[in-house]
Order: sequence, then C-alpha cells, then structure tokens
Amino acid sequence: MLLSMRHGTSLLLPRNNDGKLCDPDTRQPITGTTRDELLWFLRTEYEGQHRANIPYSATTYTYRPSVRDVVANDLPDIPLYHWIDACNKSVPVYIIPGRRWLLLRVVLHNYIYRRWFRPYRSEIDHGRFICKFIYPHNLPDEPTTSMVTIRDIISLDQAFCNKFQAQRRIYAEERCSDTRWVESDYIEGCLNHHILQPLFQALLIVVSDEKYNKETSENVSNLPVYLVRTGVEEGLSAPISFESISAKIISHLKPGRVVQVTVETAIDFVKGLEAREAAAFGLRPDPVVDWAPPGQMIEDWKLTRETEPLVGPNSQWVNIEKYPKWTGSGERNDSGLMARFEEQAFRLEAMREAGM
Repeated sequence: MLLSMRHGTSLLLPRNNDGKLCDPDTRQPITGTTRDELLWFLRTEYEGQHRANIPYSATTYTYRPSVRDVVANDLPDIPLYHWIDACNKSVPVYIIPGRRWLLLRVVLHNYIYRRWFRPYRSEIDHGRFICKFIYPHNLPDEPTTSMVTIRDIISLDQAFCNKFQAQRRIYAEERCSDTRWVESDYIEGCLNHHILQPLFQALLIVVSDEKYNKETSENVSNLPVYLVRTGVEEGLSAPISFESISAKIISHLKPGRVVQVTVETAIDFVKGLEAREAAAFGLRPDPVVDWAPPGQMIEDWKLTRETEPLVGPNSQWVNIEKYPKWTGSGERNDSGLMARFEEQAFRLEAMREAGM
C-alpha cells in the first residue's frame, strides 16, 4: 500500500493478509503495531528514501553550468530538478572536473553524508541536506585551484543564486495564472516549502582532485578543500568568520575570505553554522508547521490506538532507548546500496586508468 509523502516522495508500507504492517524486506508483521514500533518504521522509511534520493544529483544527474555563460551574462535557466535540489541545502560544493573527479564525487558524497547525518535525529524533510554538488565547466585554470579559479566560481555562484531567484518569481507568477501549476502539487509544494537558504548564498566549498589519491570514503577526511566566503551575508544571524577554525587552516589563499582546510574541518564548520542559524531563527521550512501526515499514514497511526494526533518532527519519533542501534531502510541503503555504488566507482576508475 502506497503512502504518499508530500512533494514527490513516498513510503511503501506493505501489509499481510491480515492487514498488518510488514517489514518491506522480511515481509514479517511489525509485531503488535505499537506506537514505538510504528514510529520507528515510519522514520526509517523516510531515512531510506532520503539516503537513496540525495546522491542522485551529486553522482548521477549532475548539474554542470559553464563559466563562459556567466562571463557572457547568459546563464541558462536552471533545470527544474536542480532548481528544486538547491533548496534546503546549507552550502554548494563546487567540484572542479579533473582526472579522478568521477570517482571523487562518489567518495566525497558518501563521506559528507555520513559526517552530517545523525541516525533517527537529522532533519531530512523537503530534501534537506548539508550540500548540493555543482560541477563548473570551462574554468580557465582547470583543473588547478588558483585565486582566478575561485573568483570564477564565486561569480558563477552569484549568477546561479540570481537565476534561482528570478525563476522563483516566474514560477510564482505562473502558479497564479497558468492552470498547469494548479494541477501540479509537486511544484506547489516546492514553492511553499523549498527555500534557497541564506547560508547557501554566503559560503561555498571548492574541491579539486589535485591531491586526491583514490582514498575511500572511510579515509578521505584529510583531503584539502577550500572554504570560500562569497561576501553575501544577508539573512544570516551574524557574519561568517574563520576564527573558530584558525588552528586547522592549512593555508590562506585570501586571508579571511578563502582558506584551505581538510574536508572534515569544512563539513564540521558548516554543521556549526547550521546549528547557529537554527538557534537564531529556527529551521526553515519548519519541521513541525510545514509537515503534515498523508491520509494513509493517519490510518496506520490509528492502529496504535493512540488518541493524540501524529505530529512532526519525525526526527523525534524514534525512542532511542528502545532503538539504540541504527537499523532500518536508511541504514541498509547506506551500508549496502551506497557501499556497492562506491565499489563500482572504483572499478570504473580502474578501467579508465587502464584505458579500457
């Protein structure tokens, strides 16, 4: 039986002949359908969808804008999928195409996801994640990373954000005037609950494969990357400063503006800024106000005989005393699906290097 989540994702809750909810892998009934069991099941299905969907834009259907279009002041419209995917992310990660970038993008995605994600507790509704991968094309110094390269990427990032906002205005106008928008719950939901976060416009990470030596996601934490302040800080609770990580800076490409750190330091720094902004303003979209259970989920909730309504955030659903170990669909996709995907990326890289 299909449980439709809001805005394009879904939960599959199979049932046996007695109408009891079943685990999708074992097909065994969720015993007794207690409150804690159902909440664990629903949350882990959300996690499974998130873990399977997030890597798609980072490693498969990539966004590859050209710096030449920015120079010509003619950046094409952002494809709708990537327009939506930029929403509710904290920072863009610009990966400079190089000799091993196809492998690096898979490894880096797996590393970043595991560094950011907290089982059962991360806010993951409406595509929320720490970053979006972008692959800039036609950089003059490609694949090296110089201040010229950084300036081009900052210009590309600003053009991207401006184009995003321009398209948002167009989408909102069309929603009011064109019946096809009225009929599209997906687009409607994206306009209501998908936001280009202020932090996304203020900071970016630049990665190249110059010093990447085919480390796996388990040992890539020391890869050097660049943290870059764009100079756009409207909507932030305070300016961004690298002072808190001064002892971890490898080099200063431009002091106070562009610094080289390890990818571990960069991701932890962004996580700290996420927490700072959430403490100041709360999360947008709000995981309580902007979430509503689909109709079938409400029916499943009634099986627990609870009198209180099912409410968000789903990051608080799981009783971690009863479920101290991460299990379920999200864990299976991470340790199985994404691990196999990384293994395949290494095999393909070996074939490329062998000239096959």
